[in-house]
Amino acid sequence: MRILGDKLKQIRKARGMSQAELAKGICTQATISLIEKKEQVPSTKILLEICKRLEITLDSVIVQEDDQLHVLLSRVQALLFTNEFKKARDLIQQIYTDQLVKADDYKRYYYFQGQIKLLLENKPDDALFFFNRAFNQYVVSQTDVYGILCIIGISKSYLMKGALERVRIYAEQAVEMLENSDPLAMADFQVELQIYNHLAGILFELKDYEGAIKYAQLAIDEAIDKQSLYLLDALYFILGRAEHVLHRENALQDLTVAKTLALIRHHPEIIVQVDQQLAE
Repeated sequence: MRILGDKLKQIRKARGMSQAELAKGICTQATISLIEKKEQVPSTKILLEICKRLEITLDSVIVQEDDQLHVLLSRVQALLFTNEFKKARDLIQQIYTDQLVKADDYKRYYYFQGQIKLLLENKPDDALFFFNRAFNQYVVSQTDVYGILCIIGISKSYLMKGALERVRIYAEQAVEMLENSDPLAMADFQVELQIYNHLAGILFELKDYEGAIKYAQLAIDEAIDKQSLYLLDALYFILGRAEHVLHRENALQDLTVAKTLALIRHHPEIIVQVDQQLAE
């Protein structure tokens, strides 16, 4: 899905609205500018609110990108969301770099390659190459969600290498981006939860247990609000582990919730980890 930024801009001007007036109470003015200039689609909720204020239908300002490249990239992303890394690798091998035209295509392609190198092949140096290439060459805005995804990917790569000081540097950069530039305004729900989940896990490894609790809880609240089980078992596991270290009363309860959700979602690896934690 791609938003027709120039068309939205024309409608806004025809309504006599400034970017600030359109954004008020919905998002930032920078988000409106990014939509109009870069044609990036924000979260569905924000886009619907913008259309409501402009008194137009959603279909009037979006087009479905059904060409083969975007179909493949979207399928790779969906496979990565469900941890089907081998299938994602097989699929992304059908994409050649000479097919990539837009910066957004390159950015997604290199980020996905980094994820596959890190999470499937356990090759953090190769992952760093792809994450850095995506970030340094194709991320041009502080509100670009792929910016924070790449920074978190870099942090996780250094975590695999055991370079904790570099892990900390990039984790702090990710937190700063979240706090100051609102990149999640342009993020889909699953991407938002992925960011919180990865960041909470990194902060736990850095022994920032309060930070881990903060971002795990943010994601849990968002998932519950959307009535989704996506990543909930992993998030409750991080939450329970951090609470356990801090001797919080609800640690046992949250670890038990994590195990129950892992049984429902058929994630045996989380069940084993919870059992090990409970046995300590």
